[in-house]
Order: sequence, then C-alpha cells, then structure tokens
Amino acid sequence: MFRVGVEIGGTFTDIILISNGDIVKTIKVPSTRAQPGVGALNALRALEKSLSEIDVVAHGSTVATNAILERKGANTGLVTSKGFRDILEMQRENRLTNYDFFYQKSKPLVSRDKVREVPERIDVLGNVIEPLDENAVRAAVRFLVEEKGCVSLAISFLHCYKYPHHERRVKEIAMEIKPDLYLTLASDILPEFREYERTSTAVMSACVRPQVDRYITHIEQEMQALGFHGDFHIMQSNGGSLPAHVAREHGVRTLLSGPAAGVIAAANIARITGKGNLISLDMGGTSTDVCLINDGQPQISTDCQIDDLPLKVPMIDIVSVGAGGGSIAWMDAGIMLRVGPQSAGAEPGPACYGRGGNLPTVTDANVIRGLIRADNFLGGHMKLDPTAASEVFVELAAELKLDSQRAAEAVFKVANAEMANAIRLVSIERGYDPRDYSMVAFGGAGPLHACYLADDLDIREIIVPQYPGLFSAYGLLVADFKRDYSQTDISVLSKTSTEHIVEAFNVLDARALDEIGRYNLDLQECRHERCLDMRYKGQAFELTVPVCLDQLRSDGYEAIARAYNQLHLQRYGHSSPQEAVEIVNYRLVVISPNRGQPVAVAAVSSMEQVSAEGSVVLDGKPENCLYFSRATLPCDFTISGPAVVEEPTSTTFVAPGWQATVDSYGIIVMTREVSKQ
Repeated sequence: MFRVGVEIGGTFTDIILISNGDIVKTIKVPSTRAQPGVGALNALRALEKSLSEIDVVAHGSTVATNAILERKGANTGLVTSKGFRDILEMQRENRLTNYDFFYQKSKPLVSRDKVREVPERIDVLGNVIEPLDENAVRAAVRFLVEEKGCVSLAISFLHCYKYPHHERRVKEIAMEIKPDLYLTLASDILPEFREYERTSTAVMSACVRPQVDRYITHIEQEMQALGFHGDFHIMQSNGGSLPAHVAREHGVRTLLSGPAAGVIAAANIARITGKGNLISLDMGGTSTDVCLINDGQPQISTDCQIDDLPLKVPMIDIVSVGAGGGSIAWMDAGIMLRVGPQSAGAEPGPACYGRGGNLPTVTDANVIRGLIRADNFLGGHMKLDPTAASEVFVELAAELKLDSQRAAEAVFKVANAEMANAIRLVSIERGYDPRDYSMVAFGGAGPLHACYLADDLDIREIIVPQYPGLFSAYGLLVADFKRDYSQTDISVLSKTSTEHIVEAFNVLDARALDEIGRYNLDLQECRHERCLDMRYKGQAFELTVPVCLDQLRSDGYEAIARAYNQLHLQRYGHSSPQEAVEIVNYRLVVISPNRGQPVAVAAVSSMEQVSAEGSVVLDGKPENCLYFSRATLPCDFTISGPAVVEEPTSTTFVAPGWQATVDSYGIIVMTREVSKQ
C-alpha cells in the first residue's frame, strides 16, 4: 500500500510517500500562494510515480485560512432573527489593546447590507414564541441572491440550538428559490449557546465553504486525470482527518489544518518514545506554531479566533506567532528591533534565495551566522546567495549601530523571544510547567532555534525527529478519523440525574452513528470520547472535563465535580468546591483509528560520518564548528556543541553546553551537558 501526505506551507509544499510503513520518497517544492493547489499538484507530479499506484492521499491545506485572513471568501449573506441584524457589528465589548486610542475591532466577514432579519422567536427552553414568517424568508433570500449576488447563506436564529426547525425550514425555502445555493445552518455547525460566537462560526463556515468545495473538486479532478482512484482525506483543525467529500460540507473545520498535522506527528513521537508530555515547536517559513501535549494527547480548545473573529469549533490549542524563517526584521517607531509578522514567503523569499527579496529575514540571519551553509540548503538542490543576505543587513545593522554579524544575531534572539513567549502562553499561562516537558522541534527552522528556547525556558530535553522539515506531511499520514459533536443543555450538576446525563450522550451517539455510518468506516472500531463543558454557577467561561459513563453510573456526579475542581485549581490557581457547578455543553468525539500508520524509521547502521569544519557566529565572534550529514549518523552517535547537523529538509544546531545523541529510531535527542543553574 502506498500512502502520500501533502502539506502546503507558507513557503514550501511538502510531500512524503510511504509504503508499508517505510518512507520511500520525500519532496519539497515552493508553494504557490496565489493558487495553492498548483503547488500540491506539482509536488505530486514530482513523485515520478503513477498516481494509479497510490492508495491514499492525505492533504492539509491553507485554502480556508487564507480565505478568512485575506477576506477573499465567497459573497455571503446572513439571515437572522428580527432584532439581531447588528450582531456581527456589535461583537463583544472586550478590547485586545486597552491603550490604543485608534483601536478598531475586526470587520465582520458579512457587511450589514447583506444581513436580513425575519420575524421568528424561540425562547431559551426551545419553545416557539413567534412562528417563522415564511413570506419574509422568501423576500430575504431573494434580496440577498438577486440584489446582493450572494452565492452562500448562513442562517442563525436565536436559541436555534434548542429548536433547529426554523433554520431547517429556511433552508428548504432557499433551495426552492435557488437550488445551487450554499447554505450553512448554525444549528448544524454549532448547536451551542452564545449567539454571537455561534453566528460568527456559521458565517465563517458559509464564507469558506464554496472555496473549499471548489478546491477539493479541482484537486480530485486533477489527480483522477493523473490516474488516482484511491481515498482522498483532508486534515481538520482538531487533528483528525475527514474523507474529502465530507470536508466539502465542513470547510470551516479545515482551518489551520497544516499546523494541526504537525502536532499529531509530535503526538506520534510521544507514542514511539514513551515520553507523554511534550511541547511541539513547528518553525516554518512564515510562522512558528507551538502546542502542549499531555499524556500523548494534544490540548483541544473550543475558544479560538481567526483574525480576531471567534470560531467555536474544536481545534488543537495551537499558538502561532509570525516568527518563521522568512519573517522580516524591521525597526518600529520606537526604534526597537522587531521580527515579523510580515514574511517574505516563497515569492520572492529571503534575499539569500536570489529571487528578488530585498529585506532582511531570519533565514538571511542564519546564513550570515553560518548556521545554514549556502551549498547545502535543501540537500544542495537550492543554492543560496550569502552575499545578498549580507547586503540586506547593511541598513538594519547601521540603524542598530552594530556590524552585520551582530545584527544577524540580534534578529535571531528577537525571533527566539517571540517563540519563547508563545510557549509560555500554552504552558505557564495554562497552569503547566515547561520544565516538566520535552520539546519536539521540527519544521525547516525549528531545530536551529530549539536549544536557545530550551535554555530560556529551562527545558532539559529536545527531540528532533527524522525528516523534521516534512513532519507535518508525516502527521497527515498518522492522523485518525475524528468527528466532533456537541449540544448545549444547561443544568446544575448536583440537580442533574445520572440518567439525564447518559441520555444526553446517547442522543449525541445516535447523531454520530447516523452520520458516520455513511462514511464506510468500521463502526465497531470507533472509539467514543465524552466530555462536559462546566463552570461554577455565575461564571461566563467553561472548562472541559472528560467523562466516563461507567464511573458516572457507579460514583454519581461527585467524581465529575472533583475533576472539575481539580482542573480549575490547575488552570487558575484556585477552586471553590463549595460552589454549585453547572453543566453547559455535552461533547462527543468519535475516533476511528488509522490502521495504516507508518512505523518509526530505524537509525542507520555503523558507517563513516560525513563531516566538515567551519565556523558559526556566537556572541558576535566566530567559533569553530563541525558540520555533520544526518544521514550518516548511526545509533548512539553523540555530538557536543557547537555543531550543525544538516539534512535535506532542515538543519539542527547543537548549541554550546548541549550534546546530541542518535537513538535507535534515528531520532536526535539533545540534552544539556551541564545542568542549568
């Protein structure tokens, strides 16, 4: 069986081919931002293998993310309850920057002139207070379609999570008027309370759905023309995969799917190495993504934002910062050195690429310092121009009153500070101590910066997997099928019977089985994971607590209450066991294990190491350094820093005071030679 993972990044599109657990071929090609599908197809063609022999293609795409960030989603309209036309404009009262006199909230994805109200009203218990005005619905749909040219509509009514029938009737009427209209119901996408977040999520889904549908259709048609007749899977932001035909209807769930794939690959490393607590560090060309993994499972959040707009679907809790290899260094109005979030991307790319880039980037800084050698980038397939890298640093160095080498080192340190802050966000600010975790460093540049980040955070161990620059593509191939279901049903825990909780989960089970029964999955192999969103009565936020139905039946609600109090204590440093606890949302995750997971790659047998001597700039001065080819390093081989380990997809820097050892799987494990005082 041949399986292919294709992941589109901001700078490169990565592809990995696996057969029966063995990695057969790896490819990196420049991404084509204007038409990301072109880069994916170029990568597939570069396999030099007929797609008729490929059984599975797993794909992570930035199409949905770019559509939101660049405001290039489909022409979308919103139909909502009378009196709620301004819900997208009003948003929430919180400000992201308290002291910015010119602060403005993000503009809604749907402008006010494309929002139509219809008379109807449902109360908080799901009772119909005012029937749906079907004539008003017809007028609203015709106006949005004929006058505003909308090709996609979101329907979001107040308390629709309790009574979805009004939204479903609007869908029926809209289909009568325009059968090819894309329709998104808030009660389907997010049957949960909080009308603004639910409406925002529905609108976001409606905006990206046509693009995702067309993108997947185009990729499928092109692959079929090349002979592909296997299974096509799309990565979700929750770390699970979906069949492509299902992902068409759930485009919003593919947001941030590339970073999610990297985290899933890191979780697979936890399984291989037996190290359950990890911090994943994915530094690519455009950004760096970090995530916390506890007991082999990545943290999941349902309180996410894209471009400061709420998205309430389950997503891996990833913090992203604009500090990648292509991130541009610049001076702000306060004469302070900044790095990112602007990026040179793949076109034109950093100056050292020789494609017209004329601004200093992190990659240029690493070339100047000797961490990246010009003749060995991408395994020697792409020659870099160190002179161009030095030239673009002249002006920045003058502003900093430093020479080019020290300016490059300053850029390196500022990028590290941005990444270290991101790690603190997912660890310390969530109540976890980073010293209790190992770091998994991957992406094209992650292993270059890992030692310095570990020093800053007092992390004692760094893991660099094989093929780190293709690690997200690898993650696509180890991801399980995963589908999330939820339902709001607010009640006080102590006054809620065990039978009621079990029945609420049974309803979600039935909904799940009805849907995934159509996906050609073995339902007997599916695993059901259940959780409750809970809060102290009167709070405005929730924490998610896992629930075991057998334990619930035997111990009653007390075990759930204790688990919630412990989680609240860990997250916020205090708990109130005497306070009443409320159930807010019921959650179900259905997982079908990936039976085609590749195994870890064994280290090479003993052979002569390929190495070279050179120098790297440390603290403004050149220091002697050894450069090794990773492919020649056998099991148990140990290197002391400073040293550079090169490979076609990435570069690892072993900093002074650190040593790196190759384990039996070919994984590089870096540890401090002397404990940090």
